[in-house]
Amino acid sequence: MRLLASFLSSAAAAVLLASCAGTECDFHSQCDYGYYCQANACRRDCQIDEDCGGGGQVCNRRIGRCEMPDGAVPLPDGGATDAWTPPVDAGRDAFTPPVDAGRDAFTPPVDSGGTTGTGRYLDRCTDDDDCASGRCVDDVGGSRFCSRACTGHAVCADEHVCDGTECVPDDTGRPCSVATPETCNLGLCLGTAGGAGACTRQCTSASDCPAGYACTDAGGGTFVCVDIEKPCSTPSDCGTGLCLSVQGCTSACRSAADCPGRLPGLPAYTCAVAFGSSSPICVPPSDVVGNQAAGDTCEYDGSGFSLCRSGACDDGAPTGPMCTQACTPEGGCGPGLGCFPLADGGDILLVCARAGSRALGAPCSSGRECDSGLCDATSSRCTRLCDDGLCPTGWTCEPVAGFGVNLCRP
Repeated sequence: MRLLASFLSSAAAAVLLASCAGTECDFHSQCDYGYYCQANACRRDCQIDEDCGGGGQVCNRRIGRCEMPDGAVPLPDGGATDAWTPPVDAGRDAFTPPVDAGRDAFTPPVDSGGTTGTGRYLDRCTDDDDCASGRCVDDVGGSRFCSRACTGHAVCADEHVCDGTECVPDDTGRPCSVATPETCNLGLCLGTAGGAGACTRQCTSASDCPAGYACTDAGGGTFVCVDIEKPCSTPSDCGTGLCLSVQGCTSACRSAADCPGRLPGLPAYTCAVAFGSSSPICVPPSDVVGNQAAGDTCEYDGSGFSLCRSGACDDGAPTGPMCTQACTPEGGCGPGLGCFPLADGGDILLVCARAGSRALGAPCSSGRECDSGLCDATSSRCTRLCDDGLCPTGWTCEPVAGFGVNLCRP
């Protein structure tokens, strides 16, 4: 039986959605969180205070409207109009940062205490006073970075998640104990009762999860990421409690979208009743003849078929052939792996590669030393994919010619 131990309240764990602008309305209350009603349509003017262009205005995030601190809305002639305040139980912000955002512009509240620094989101720091946000949090390799305030994952960089207060590293897949879920950044540890587990995050489909992970119901309609592309001998070896003796772990599913993606050209997972199950599970395609996980040294059967559960072996990996899997800048890879652009003939594929523990900006001579798996050869610094447009201060997000990806470069 699977067990999801949570250090979050049920309210904090709830998945809420925000509506789109343009919805017809007569009153503010007919618009979702982050929107207000004007001219019979739900509108949004701002996400953060800086969107209001100064003049003493601040962003009322509950209705997405620029206001004076007392709640009045400035008019062109300096007058004021409606100061309506929405109900307290509104949903979360679903803001997606623009590609050219580049850095955090969060202004800490007046009562934050202490003197804040100039460090922006992703800049290195030693304590809160180094950051404009007043938020310095732990990163990989014993380093720390300036974070930003958040109410949802979309505000954070691709490899980060929102813990309900600030952006923190996504530690999905890191070992944990179900008895102490608070050791995970989101307070969620998935595993079997009385045993070890892995830190996880909530998801709507497998595309929200690292490569090789499924999005499964952990109970009560809470869907979380779980690694199923790994070997097992008993159900307790799997976070889902579901083990296929030859193909490894699996999970329950609603559709194939809940199951891991695969590299282009390889058969896809299906979601079906199979292997004696009473409800749909993620069914590996027929080319899966082994249960080696991503990162394992590739092995082959007597017929020359790879025993990699993903169906893919990177024969040219710098430290020797390894089982790999397709990844995206958003989904990434599990612990110890980075998402790396690989030239395969005339195609460029994003695949999981062995990675190190050095943080963004640390000196490097190869990607194997960096947590991201990426080392910028020009600056000899660990870098990151920046499809989200976010880079440290003084760095730019630049396209890599011929690879179709963007990297942060100092």
